Amino acid sequence: MVDGLPDEGILKAIELERQMLKDDLLYKRVSDEEVASIFIFCEFIKTVVEEDAMIPTELPTDQIACFRKIVMRLIRAGELPFTAREQFDLTFSSSFLTALAS
Repeated sequence: MVDGLPDEGILKAIELERQMLKDDLLYKRVSDEEVASIFIFCEFIKTVVEEDAMIPTELPTDQIACFRKIVMRLIRAGELPFTAREQFDLTFSSSFLTALAS
């Protein structure tokens, strides 16, 4: 979704997506399984921007790498603080490490 966007537009696009998914879930236009990981990632970005923290959450391991790329792109562009990388690891890496241990 964000590959073709300029760095400065990514946070706004993520927030718009979060709002749309929130409404879609509320009004049952999509199933939780369809959008859960994207919504969780959007919520994570919101907590970073608000300088808050999120409890560790599991995501599908194939999506962790994609979401990490987005976070790193935003850090490099100065759109997120450098601490966002550590927050990402603390929030999502437990599911990735669990999969590696299996």
